[in-house]
Amino acid sequence: MLKLPVISSSLVVVVVVVCIGLANWQWQRADQKQRRLNNIERMQQKGVLSWSGLTLLPETLDKTGLRLQLQGKVQSEKYWLLDNRTLNGRPGYDVLALFYPTGSTLGLLVNFGWVAQELSRSKLPQVQLPEQPLSITVQLKQGDLAGFYLPGAEIAGRGWPKRIQFIDIPQQAQQSQAQIVDFMAYAVDKDSFAQPHYQPVIMPPEKHLAYALQWLLIALSAVLVFVFAMRHQYQQDNGRVMKKKRPAINSNIWKK
Repeated sequence: MLKLPVISSSLVVVVVVVCIGLANWQWQRADQKQRRLNNIERMQQKGVLSWSGLTLLPETLDKTGLRLQLQGKVQSEKYWLLDNRTLNGRPGYDVLALFYPTGSTLGLLVNFGWVAQELSRSKLPQVQLPEQPLSITVQLKQGDLAGFYLPGAEIAGRGWPKRIQFIDIPQQAQQSQAQIVDFMAYAVDKDSFAQPHYQPVIMPPEKHLAYALQWLLIALSAVLVFVFAMRHQYQQDNGRVMKKKRPAINSNIWKK
């Protein structure tokens, strides 16, 4: 009877369990991304709305993916620089500012796009936001706006512009002393002071599914390697046992 080695068999079990867990997580992420893309596609089928058209939609509607054509003014004297943004491998910031649609007293936080970082991080880039009324096309996002950030992230200091590590609308409303809606917008059209680069889904569902398959194959490989190793060991042990049981030939038989 083959006795399984405790250490190697336990290691294989751990590897298989971890790989299956990671594969399941990637599968769930793929499902989440696909549902998000489906929702965005469904929202964009409504066409490009105006601010007044947006107010006619149910308040409980997830506005992620909606596109708006807005006329209004930017609060040009106050803006935020969202840190650790890269574009084509270059470090920089995303420029965020409040936009007031015509006839609205509520501000809309708009990500106008990327600007390059200065040579020294202690020096923040100065962005010339337009002071005159303008028309912009934006895509809305609602829900998790902060994304991933490390605990104890840098808090914006005094003065403007403010360097921030994540988006927090209540905190930014307090900093700007303004009333802000609970969703934000990303500029679609390129402007003279920043370069839009918003992607609603950075990693597509297909890539998550590929990673899930990869983890499952690693788990299967670990099992197969273990099985073949045990089979080889069993054959070796069985061969040694059979050799010991083989009866010795009596040399006196040949003498007769």
